[in-house]
Amino acid sequence: KQTNMKKLFQYAVLLHSYDKDKLYLDSKLIIAPTTALAKSEKDLIFKITRDIPTEFAENPDNIQILVRNF
Repeated sequence: KQTNMKKLFQYAVLLHSYDKDKLYLDSKLIIAPTTALAKSEKDLIFKITRDIPTEFAENPDNIQILVRNF
């Protein structure tokens, strides 16, 4: 029995923007829906966080990573 088989996931990354009073303004897709193989969701999220462009990574609280598996 193989225990380290990779699984298929789909993910996307959103950036939410707020004004100076912390009121929601808009959301932007920064990584379009993508499919990937990974051993676990945790491993995939680690990879995704490294793929987020640095200009968006300065405020990580505004980034939402959406993951679903098959």
